[in-house]
Amino acid sequence: MRHKPVLLQEAVQSLNLKPDSVVLDGTLGSGGHSREILSLLGPRGLLISLDRDNDAVLRCAKHYERDERWVCRQSNFSDADDVLDLLKIEKLDGALLDLGFSSDQLESGERGFSFDRPGPLDMRMDASGGQTAADLLRDLTRYELEHLFVRFGEERWARKFAERICLVRSKTPIETTQDLVRVINEALPRAYSYPAGKRPPWARHHPATKVFQALRIAVNQELENLASALPKIFSRLKRGGRMSVISFHSLEDRIVKQQFKAWHIQKQGALIYKKPVEASDAEVNENPRSRSAKLRTIEKL
Repeated sequence: MRHKPVLLQEAVQSLNLKPDSVVLDGTLGSGGHSREILSLLGPRGLLISLDRDNDAVLRCAKHYERDERWVCRQSNFSDADDVLDLLKIEKLDGALLDLGFSSDQLESGERGFSFDRPGPLDMRMDASGGQTAADLLRDLTRYELEHLFVRFGEERWARKFAERICLVRSKTPIETTQDLVRVINEALPRAYSYPAGKRPPWARHHPATKVFQALRIAVNQELENLASALPKIFSRLKRGGRMSVISFHSLEDRIVKQQFKAWHIQKQGALIYKKPVEASDAEVNENPRSRSAKLRTIEKL
């Protein structure tokens, strides 16, 4: 499946770009937003695209390697200020963060992001180092696992899942996506369990959805990186420059909403939209992953 960037036109238009704008795309992914931004820039414009996933950088190489207006680096967007310093770029006209992950990542079984794809429980955006999801399932206590599933997944069965994981891992390692899906299904009350772990038509989410989300957030320190990145990037905006963020779950959106509101109250920024922009019915029908997307934009005063 080819990745469809969410809220493509809405996000790019929200930045109010000019042909000579200097723009940061902090989450390159499959390059959809970056290519749309580049189409609006003239010969004096510049786009800096970042992604902590080196596969994303290599995947998009053919689109930027011959274009002098496009600079791409492997980096976490929380380190955007360091990258801009190295490139000797002081100020930005616009910045975009799309906090989702791409179809390429989901459909790559060896990355371990999806409960629908067999593979190792990795879940690292940057596969060059750091703990994997399997490491967390092996090392965290029952109480730590429960807390993680509640905090990052808002999972109602957090205690049952944590208890079952600890029981199973005492006998055999939980190392693959299939291992974890099986454990979760075994831990569910009988009325909620799924035959062979598959989602029946009446269920809104697969039972493993929130556990996989919680592990992914923890492995990649997603909320900490977001909270760190927002003020760093906002400080780089010119007066009148805009930052837009697309979030996909309430934990991310809460961080963005509260930070933007604080800047608005302090008269450092103006909120472009009173309410977040959401995907149209047509986009949701074409791309169901856009259903939970929320776009917020702030302009620096």
